[in-house]
Amino acid sequence: MFFLFNAVLFLSIFSEYYSFTDHSPGKNGQELLLCRKCGTDIADSSYLISILSPGAINVEEHNLFGRKNVTVQTLVNPFGVKFEIITIEKSRCKVLGSPQGADSWFPGYTWRLCACSCGKHLGWVFESSDESNVHKDNQSFHGLILNNILSENFTDSLIMLPNIYKM
Repeated sequence: MFFLFNAVLFLSIFSEYYSFTDHSPGKNGQELLLCRKCGTDIADSSYLISILSPGAINVEEHNLFGRKNVTVQTLVNPFGVKFEIITIEKSRCKVLGSPQGADSWFPGYTWRLCACSCGKHLGWVFESSDESNVHKDNQSFHGLILNNILSENFTDSLIMLPNIYKM
């Protein structure tokens, strides 16, 4: 009885604080993307999309997460910190803060932080703020930091690790 009460309480609190956009199993059996810190299931690779930022200093295609030609963009924040990100339609992460319009890498979108349940910063949620948005099909999407996630099939995730970790 005690266990059941704790489980119900946990699920109640968990669902209140975390924005899960899709509870169904992975579409088309693609690989899961996991938090690199704790291994929590963050997203399904079948939801990967390619939305390019005009501010990207580098754009490359990689075979990642069981998919070919995944777009990886290098973006720089106002403090000079570089991030390699992928864009994805849906993600199961905690959305933090209020929408910010300043310094958005994607014109016509505001951004908010996206974190794992363990507290690891995973990236950002971008939400359309402009009705004339060029990406009308994507009213919102996530930009996930490549170095903060990994694939359930860890072998293809090694590509993006620093050289000291490569096998």
